[in-house]
Amino acid sequence: MSSSPTPIVEKIAVIGSGTMGAGIAQVCLQAGFAVTLQDIKTEQVASAQQQISRFIRRAAEKGQFPAEEAEAAVSRLHVTTDLTEAAQGASWVIEAIFESMEAKRSLYSRLNELCPPETVFATNTSGLSITEIGAASGRPAQTIGLHFFNPVPLMKLVEVVRGAETSPEVLARTKALGEKLGKTLVECSDSPNFIVNRINRPVGLEAQQLLQEGVTAQTIDKAMVLGASFKMGPLMTNDLSGINIGLAVTENIFRETGDPRYRPVPLVRRLVRAGHIGKRVGKGFYLYPNEADGPQPRQGDITLPAQPAPKRVIVVGEIYETRRWRGKLAQHGFEVVEPGEAAPIVLVPAEPDMDYRELFLKAVEEGPDGAVYAMMNPLAPLGELAYQSGKPSQVVGLQCPLPFIHDKFFEVSLGLDTASKAAGVVTAMLDRMDYKYTIAPETPAGIVRRVVCAMAYEAAFALQEGLASVEDVDMAMRLGMNYGLGPFQYADRMGLDVVLATMEYLQAETGDPRYRPAPLLRQMVRSGRLGQDAGRGFYE
Repeated sequence: MSSSPTPIVEKIAVIGSGTMGAGIAQVCLQAGFAVTLQDIKTEQVASAQQQISRFIRRAAEKGQFPAEEAEAAVSRLHVTTDLTEAAQGASWVIEAIFESMEAKRSLYSRLNELCPPETVFATNTSGLSITEIGAASGRPAQTIGLHFFNPVPLMKLVEVVRGAETSPEVLARTKALGEKLGKTLVECSDSPNFIVNRINRPVGLEAQQLLQEGVTAQTIDKAMVLGASFKMGPLMTNDLSGINIGLAVTENIFRETGDPRYRPVPLVRRLVRAGHIGKRVGKGFYLYPNEADGPQPRQGDITLPAQPAPKRVIVVGEIYETRRWRGKLAQHGFEVVEPGEAAPIVLVPAEPDMDYRELFLKAVEEGPDGAVYAMMNPLAPLGELAYQSGKPSQVVGLQCPLPFIHDKFFEVSLGLDTASKAAGVVTAMLDRMDYKYTIAPETPAGIVRRVVCAMAYEAAFALQEGLASVEDVDMAMRLGMNYGLGPFQYADRMGLDVVLATMEYLQAETGDPRYRPAPLLRQMVRSGRLGQDAGRGFYE
């Protein structure tokens, strides 16, 4: 009686054995594929082989799969420096060499000669043109982007990128492969930087611009972590990935498009020219001295003199925010008194589309002598209204940027003439309520709202261009960057009219065309698609 034939194990050739290539090889082995890992140096592939084997066995020790499966996976790995050997019999080539179009074009031209006719070419590029790589390969219909994220075994997200001539059959096969590898897939068309790196570009650029405007790195990062539910602040993220790498990508997309949205921030060029490129060299947006436990700030935070917490508070107006604040203050033991009575602090809440200037100036005119006035509209110029009030030293900016994320986090803003004691009264009130806050100089629209709106409007541009679906964009940003929500979810919760008003305010205040609103965003607002409160926005 004859035995059953041994099943044929599909072979994947992984080209490039650096961090990404080794990680891709590992997940392919764990999914049951035979892998040939190729690189140009013997010591490089040998080191990668040892690392992959160690990681797979360690995962088995942690109970992620049986030990015999781990050993079988390790036995399916072959390493070589011979490209011909790697290509022989491969159903897939997954390329993970360095980000150079010239190098990739040369590699794929050779692979076209060496690989079987049915081999699919998948490049792990993080932003180079799939269409151009496909043309160089001689197999444009069989070339696709398969962009993994680092560390590959842990990060669930993979971007599947269609070139202009990628066939539907190859797209379907690639999705099936990604699912077999246990990844969450998002699909997009060929566009510079794809989904995550493109839509995250304004997050980094706005954080860098805020830094150039005088807000400290730790204040920006703290605001984004607490106020927007980012897992890590954008400037610390830049330090880990390399400021020079981020600048190179930004300069490339700026050259490609000429769009001011991608214009590099001068401060970042100065850091890179000085060699301050991030954690790897001990200096970036933060400092990383050997003797310290973690990153150290380059500039100190703003410190305010200790002030007694006010016992009485005036809240101006009759809008919803007024009533909400009166309730919160009473709950924390403050005596809420009427305008005209004596109190050390006056809160002036805001709502969209209200005539805030008149309301605020009237509140100051009718308010008690010596009171501190908290201006709570992020889209009103703090310094200008403080000057017009006649009491510029007593005016402080105060806003809760995203109450649906964290309604106990506030940004405290200081105008040019704001007295530190006046700001201290505001922070003393927040301390008594056990609220978190940051303190920063006045900057248009604040920190969190500015960064999140810039991300949302970049996503709107991408949607209008047909880059990817609303759902895939949000999924990509949540999984790829560990953000609390995707950009379209942030926009729907904030209100698309609020996002539009913020971008228009930034453009008016700065005169910078980088803040011009996406036409799709304006069209949706005009059509009444305002977001969650209206019942329809980017989502229904």
